[in-house]
This record gives sequence, structure tokens and C-alpha cells, in this order.
Amino acid sequence: MLGEPKGTPLVVGQPAPDGTGELGAVSCPTSRRCWAVGVAGPNPPAAGAAVIVATTDGGTKWRAQQVAGGSTPQLSGISCPTSTECMAVGSNGASLPGSGVVVTTNDAGTTWSPVTAPTNALTVTSVECANTSDCTAVVSDGISTWSAHSDDFGLSWQQEGDLPSPFLPGDDLSCTAGGSCLVAGHVPTSNGHGTGAIAVSADGGQTWSLATVPAGVGVLQSAVCVSTSTCIAAGTTATTVSDVVPAKGELLRSSDGGHTWLATAGVPPVDDVYGVACPSARQCAMVGTKWVGFPAVGTGAVAQSLDGGLSFRASTSAYVPISLTALSCPTTSSCVAVGGNTVARLTLIAPKPAPTPSRTHGSGHP
Repeated sequence: MLGEPKGTPLVVGQPAPDGTGELGAVSCPTSRRCWAVGVAGPNPPAAGAAVIVATTDGGTKWRAQQVAGGSTPQLSGISCPTSTECMAVGSNGASLPGSGVVVTTNDAGTTWSPVTAPTNALTVTSVECANTSDCTAVVSDGISTWSAHSDDFGLSWQQEGDLPSPFLPGDDLSCTAGGSCLVAGHVPTSNGHGTGAIAVSADGGQTWSLATVPAGVGVLQSAVCVSTSTCIAAGTTATTVSDVVPAKGELLRSSDGGHTWLATAGVPPVDDVYGVACPSARQCAMVGTKWVGFPAVGTGAVAQSLDGGLSFRASTSAYVPISLTALSCPTTSSCVAVGGNTVARLTLIAPKPAPTPSRTHGSGHP
């Protein structure tokens, strides 16, 4: 890729702090501060499981943070609208309505405290906060899935629209200021299988509809809008939802705010794509899996785009032994990605400056 330093990996991974189980979501409000959340591992150390980890230097060093009261929730989503305030969501692991969990911090993670979860929530799968008075979450009560809104940073919630049935969302919610909210997922087609689908809301989650996607699309994992009109979505060509099946990556594009999607030309260099982020209209990054050998073994993979998600090129990496499942790009120069018990820093390549129009001589002047 033009501008890539010779011999320098653009992606540098490292183990997450001791006690980290499996990280699945990350939010970076600034280039230096990021928080990642997940679930505890099967054998947490005596010091306790880490389901929240944080960095204050852009991902070089990470520390575990604890939830007040000694609880260890299962967290699947996080959104940090400022450098000191974050909201994380998930469940307490029980299979009962009311098991949903929402925890927040107002002091950069020194204290994480439980707040009110949406009524009857079995789990709160994802959340996006434009600011502390505008948070939208995707909630399941075990029968239906719907969105909820909080204007007081989780102290109270108002139930909004149901997501279309039988759509099943992933753990990815993306909302664009003045534009659409998107949730990638699938619609079941048979036992253990499904076809890719996207739920879209043009009114901040008050109403939802299924977007139009090409027939035969595999399971979709992530969707984001580059602008109020241009959006990209990604996932896998596999239709299996009950197990991980090695497959190629899937990439779709929308030019009407996420309501209608078309497949892009070519195959993404990341095989199974789990996360997509676009810090500018021209720059995007994706993370996921690269399948190698037979039988196939999955390692982490990252790719970048300099044309607004039309095409991607693989990024060189060091120490990404397992799939990366989420990323956050706070600036046009860097991103942070997570997956399993791995955290990684990604350097973004700057696009070429747009050419300056040449001046035409002798046009209209003597």
C-alpha cells in the first residue's frame, strides 16, 4: 500500500492483561484512551477475571479494571463518548428476563458501577452513545429484540422500536449523526444456518426495517456509514451460525444510507470479517480472520481502504495469533483492535492528497 513503511508491521498485537478471557468490543474516544470489554475465561486467576481493560497511551500498555461490588458480568458492547465516561452492556449470565447489565464510569474507569438496565432485558447486546444524554442500545428479552434510549447515561431507559422479526442481530450497533442506525446480523433459514441481513433505522431507533441485501449473502457481522448516504457492511460467505466455518470475506456497499445494498467487486483480503470502522470518508479498516493451511487454522487479519471501502488491501502484522473481532478508529492515523485475549495497535496509511486542478491558460482572457 502506498505510504507503508518498508519492513514495519502496520498491526502490532500483544497479550491482554492477565485474567482476560475473551474481548469482543472496544471504544476509543481519543487517540490515547481506549476501553475493551468481553467475558471471563474458563479458569480465571486468583486475582480475578478481567472483563474490562483500558489503555491511556494508545494501546501500548493495558490495565484491567473492575466492576464495583465484585460482580463479573458478561459484556458484549461498549461506547465511550468522552475520555472519562463510558457505558458497557451485556448480561449477568442468567437466562431470565432482568438479567441484562449496564455499567458506567464517570472517572475514566477508576470506578465502574451498575446502573439501570432496560426493563425485562435478558441481555443488552450493544450500545452507542453520541454523548452522555444520547445512548441507544439493542436489547433482547428472549422473545423479541428492540432498541432502547437513555438520555441520562443509563439511569433510565425508554423502550423504542422492535427490530424486524425474525432478524437476529450480532453485537454491533452503529449510528451516524443525522443519518442511519445499522445493526448487522442474519435471518435464520434452517437449523444452524442463516442468510445475511441488516436492520436499519432512519429515526434513531424508534422504528426499524430490514434493508435490501443481495440474495445468498452470508452472515454479516458489522456495518458502518462513511457518510449519511454511503455505508459499508462486512461478514463472511458462510451461512453457518452454529459453528465457525472457514470461508471468504463478504463486503457490501450502500449509497442510500443503508436501505439498499450491493456486493462490491473482488474478495476482501480478510476471510471472515468481524469489524469495520471508517474514521474518514476515504479511510476504512476491517478486522477478522485469515484461514491458513489444511485443515484451516485461523489467525488475526487486518486490511485497510483508501477509497471509502470500495477496495481493501491487507496490512502487515506482528503477533495477531487469533481472530480480531472488533476495532475502534478515533483518528485518521490509528485504530485499536481486540479479539480473544489479544489487543492490537493499527497504524493507518494516509491517502494521497487530491490532485490540484491545473490552470488552463488562454480561456476567456485576452
